Amino acid sequence: MVFKIRRWKRAEQGAFLYKLGLLLRRGYSIHKSMVLLKSHLKEEEQRLIDDALDSLHAGKPLRDIFTSLHLPNEIISSISINSANGNLIQSLIENGSILKKKAEWAQRLNKTIRYPMFLMFLAVWMGILFYRFLFPQFSLLFSSLEIKTPYFTSMMLSVLALIPNLLFLLFISVLLSIFVVFMIKKRVAPSAQMRLLMYIPVFNTFLKRMNSHFFSVNFGSMIKSGLPVTDALIVLESHMNKGFFQEESRRLQKGLLDGKTLPELLTDKPYFSKDLSEIIRFGQAHGELGSELIQYGDWLFLELEEMIASSMQKLQPILFAVIGGFVLLLFASILLPMFKLMEAL
Repeated sequence: MVFKIRRWKRAEQGAFLYKLGLLLRRGYSIHKSMVLLKSHLKEEEQRLIDDALDSLHAGKPLRDIFTSLHLPNEIISSISINSANGNLIQSLIENGSILKKKAEWAQRLNKTIRYPMFLMFLAVWMGILFYRFLFPQFSLLFSSLEIKTPYFTSMMLSVLALIPNLLFLLFISVLLSIFVVFMIKKRVAPSAQMRLLMYIPVFNTFLKRMNSHFFSVNFGSMIKSGLPVTDALIVLESHMNKGFFQEESRRLQKGLLDGKTLPELLTDKPYFSKDLSEIIRFGQAHGELGSELIQYGDWLFLELEEMIASSMQKLQPILFAVIGGFVLLLFASILLPMFKLMEAL
């Protein structure tokens, strides 16, 4: 019998990891913890836990066990990295909290744009209906009375006539964008992909903070556990799955062998916040590199949360202003012919 597996929600995944970490902290084994949490999940998620338990019984690596849960790649890599240096419990709790917070961000964004997008849809359809049915009647009436159509109304008619073409062009652009993104992800190296994204102003600051947060928390935890910098980079490389941080780990290892310092290597590329290099210099100078990086990563996450909340607060008023302006112009283009017709009569 074939079951349809629905996507395990990120918030529920986060809650599962968080509770798993708490049970491990209380002394339960990972098998016992998963069995206890399994009973509180839906049937679809229980099957994923069964797959994870089968992988656990087969003695597979921890990465394979959590991969069977369909977690995001960056979460799997973070758990795998921290398990290698004995920080599995804390990593589960922190990554569970991060997943829940990201799900909250996505939910807030959905709430922010859902109603404005609905209004935009209605406004566009209103414009199309006015153009197809109402404005032709005005044009016919004005022609019969030999009255010139107001310039503003004629301009709005021209704009409304472009809407079907614009929607078609938008559809084609979306399809082309999806194709281009697919080809880039397939053929371009992850570091080159990251460099391309850095050229987009909207993504630049956000990605730098996200990259710096991931590197600080995971690299810092390994340094704090006693690993030398080079060994920590080797662990980071071995636990990443052909991604950006795997390439960066190799680049940083090669640079260190060539005699460069870690802060210099991080500032050579535009992938990280400038503050990260300063934090590393400060941590190395005071012998507290691991603790400083972890603290900096926590601070970055709070900064990301504030930045996203601020963007949400600005986005909705802008959308309402654009939609309201369009509707206002639409009704103004209707009222002007009526006033001119009244003057003519």
